[in-house]
Amino acid sequence: MITSLLAAETAPSTVGSGAEEIAFRLLVQLVVILAATRLVTMIVRRLGQTDVSGEILAGILLGPSCLMALAPHTMHAIFHPSTSTIFVGVSQVGLVLLMFQIGLEFEFHANLAGARKSIFAISLTGIALPFAMGFLAAPWFYAQLEEPRPALLGFKLFFAIAMSITAIPVLGRIFMELGLAHTRTASLVIGSAAVDDIAGWLLLGGISLVIANKFTASWAPLHVLGIAAYLAGVFLVARPLLKKWLARHLDRFGQLRPWAVSIMLVILFCSAALTSWLGVFAIIGGFAIGLALHDDRRFHAAWKYRVSPLVNTLFLPVFFAATGLRTDLGSLPGARGALILAAVCAIAFTSKFGGAWVAARAVGETPRSALTIGVAMNTRGLMELIVLNIGYDLGVLPKSMFTMLVIMAMISTFLATPLIRMLMKGQEREEAGEVDEKKWLLTETTGGKGRG
Repeated sequence: MITSLLAAETAPSTVGSGAEEIAFRLLVQLVVILAATRLVTMIVRRLGQTDVSGEILAGILLGPSCLMALAPHTMHAIFHPSTSTIFVGVSQVGLVLLMFQIGLEFEFHANLAGARKSIFAISLTGIALPFAMGFLAAPWFYAQLEEPRPALLGFKLFFAIAMSITAIPVLGRIFMELGLAHTRTASLVIGSAAVDDIAGWLLLGGISLVIANKFTASWAPLHVLGIAAYLAGVFLVARPLLKKWLARHLDRFGQLRPWAVSIMLVILFCSAALTSWLGVFAIIGGFAIGLALHDDRRFHAAWKYRVSPLVNTLFLPVFFAATGLRTDLGSLPGARGALILAAVCAIAFTSKFGGAWVAARAVGETPRSALTIGVAMNTRGLMELIVLNIGYDLGVLPKSMFTMLVIMAMISTFLATPLIRMLMKGQEREEAGEVDEKKWLLTETTGGKGRG
């Protein structure tokens, strides 16, 4: 009790001058991040890119690769070290919310129906081949790193998983914005990417435990049992209870009331805290709850209307900015660095595109459809950046390799939109989900109780 009182007395005041200075610096950061994101997004849209490409690029431009090089004093003044902990905290909360929404986006029944063999063939090849090629090529890239180097096994495993990731949120947005989400190709891609990413997150969790030296004889049994109990609790206990409560709530009010959003946030953050305590990432807790509720499309639409805009317009740009602050093109060793970056891209694109293309052709897809599937599965985007930040935090990806992999993820994302648009030209139409969302927004603004 005495200790807590002393801590309270020594803690900075929430209304004092010190708190005001921190608040001022954080607010300036948010203004700069949001303004830069909107500006860059407007520009890239004129170049035929999607919003997420602009959001990623804005984060890079605000980091040492651009702003520090052009105006180092300005960058230091904006992104002051005094706010770094708060900045990271905001970014992590945003990631938990984002992973929850990614889990909600998985429409397994729609995407897997009628093409399960094709989807599992594409997803299996699309993750196994890149992982194997990345693991085998990693020692060469490891030898190019400057001292001090991380542990070889950790680097090999993380380099391999970085080669394997597909960005399902980015693909979903690309297909929707291009009016192609109704097509068979889009369904194959989203279904394959969904299976890929679930397998990727499971691999990532296991690899992270190995890297952190937590997978020991004394540690493993209790924590593995705890993780299994957590998953059983989420899918066998929490899922039916939440679905029943949400159905009653939406039947009664026709929308998510603010207090219901608060309850969902408490559940979501408890889940994230629990997975963090169990030794896997907090974001896995957010993803698991979203996955458990993915087939409740009314709740998905309600959340998308009520909460998603804030997550996408505030927390997501903050995460991209946090990634940009770690990405430093100046850390690349000149011409030699450019050659290593080219090799990274060659391994990543050849293995991911090639694996998906070969599998698509093997299950009977047309040459054009197989090319589209290969291009789409090669798209990394947001999911890759999350994985890379985890690797950076664990100390297995040095700054130079982190930067190369971020650039690789950006290139794959920027290539995806124009290539998909070209390969699927003539198949566009207004995406049904957008029409449904417009109807939802209309009913929300005109009132009405008990809407379905």
